[in-house]
Amino acid sequence: MLQRDAYTATAQGGDALPDERLLEDYKLEEMLRSPDRFIRPEPSAEQRQVLQWRHRVQYAVSHAINHFYSVDPNVRKEIPIQYVLEKWWPRKTDGFDSVLHYWDVKQKMIDELSLTISANDDLKRPTILFEQWKTEVPSLQMSLSIIFQAAWQPEGWDKLLIQKYMVVHDANVVEAFQHMVSVFCWEAFGKLPGMIEIYCLLEGRKIRYIPGRQSLQRSMDYIRLVRDSMPKAEERVSEHFTLRDKIRVHEEVDRWRAEGTKSQKSWLM
Repeated sequence: MLQRDAYTATAQGGDALPDERLLEDYKLEEMLRSPDRFIRPEPSAEQRQVLQWRHRVQYAVSHAINHFYSVDPNVRKEIPIQYVLEKWWPRKTDGFDSVLHYWDVKQKMIDELSLTISANDDLKRPTILFEQWKTEVPSLQMSLSIIFQAAWQPEGWDKLLIQKYMVVHDANVVEAFQHMVSVFCWEAFGKLPGMIEIYCLLEGRKIRYIPGRQSLQRSMDYIRLVRDSMPKAEERVSEHFTLRDKIRVHEEVDRWRAEGTKSQKSWLM
């Protein structure tokens, strides 16, 4: 099923057309998470502070999940997730609000990951595990690139269950991920995901979304407006979103929401 039009990150880089518009999930996510960057210029490289605690915790969580689900299902039953998380957990409290905050966040990650893994005990071997995939979207004249943290095909399913593990909930990021995954799977695999699950660990929330043909059009519209907010090839001077790009994306998303009808999402909390 995963052999249609998508190809992994190892195939990226050499054959892309110079005028290709590429939307990468992690760049869009960081842009959506950082509204303060839209009202003042980004600091220079010399002025940038150490990575925020969220980035450092996300790094540890991602590596822990990747390692845990790489292990044989029968073996990982004997491995407490806290031992796996400890391998990548930040050794210093730099970037955290305080030492107490450091320990509170760590305990919360252990608790929520333990609950999540227990709830997913029936999932044996992931179909995709922390791989970057890219596909073309001909109707939008662009390409999408997504890092799939975990994708499963449970017994009896003919579609994928897509999972994302976020340290901190952000409604804009959740919405963008839902739209990107829906469009990506439709173009790459010829099917919408059976379900998208997003785990917001610090808040202890699990968000479930079941995409359908009606919601697919809305997802296409969302990706189209982000594409139209991106600079064209001749306007690009950097691989990163500029201040102008970020402002333009937010303005277009807000206008799209204001002009659109009521959401048809089927979120299950």
